[in-house]
Amino acid sequence: MAKTPPPKGFAEAPLRIYEVPSGQVSGRIYLGRYPEPLGYGKTPNRFSDPRRRRKPANRFGVLYLGETVKVCFLEAVLRDQRDGTIGDQPSGMSELYDRHYAEIEIANPLAMVDLRDDGAIVMGVPTDVAKASTQTLARAWSLAFYDHKDEPDGITYPSRLNGHTSLAVFDRAIRKLRVRQKMQLIGAPGLASVLDDLKVALVDS
Repeated sequence: MAKTPPPKGFAEAPLRIYEVPSGQVSGRIYLGRYPEPLGYGKTPNRFSDPRRRRKPANRFGVLYLGETVKVCFLEAVLRDQRDGTIGDQPSGMSELYDRHYAEIEIANPLAMVDLRDDGAIVMGVPTDVAKASTQTLARAWSLAFYDHKDEPDGITYPSRLNGHTSLAVFDRAIRKLRVRQKMQLIGAPGLASVLDDLKVALVDS
């Protein structure tokens, strides 16, 4: 498949925008050593700013949220650990005690580039971007979205792991979020069912 970069003139092209309404709640899993649930870094990740030669202050940051505890756990903790395994997947208890879970409320509506369903196709965005199978390509398109004349707040996309909706919120829109509550991941509502569904067996570590 051709790794198609954003074409010339994309900044003026129409975007498929989904408005995330105020009051909607998403989740985030983060390491407990970082006290701020809405904090973010600028290290390479799925939709990060690809301009590595720029000073960090001149690159945009991205905050990731998930619509369910399950997708948060898959994206932040389990990832590809189950690939090629049969039976229960062992996971150290420290994985759950060292991480926190926060419920993040949308305080003001978010205008998100929508890569779900046929959104990417309508905009001419390669399907590899939604799947993030090529991170270099995903980052190039993320920059194109960030620089678009409509100034979207981020990207909404299906998780490559289970298809649940995830949000990549650009740093300029984090002011539209607020923390409802935070806790150790071990106490996250619904986590026990997630571990059971994904056949994750907790072991002492």
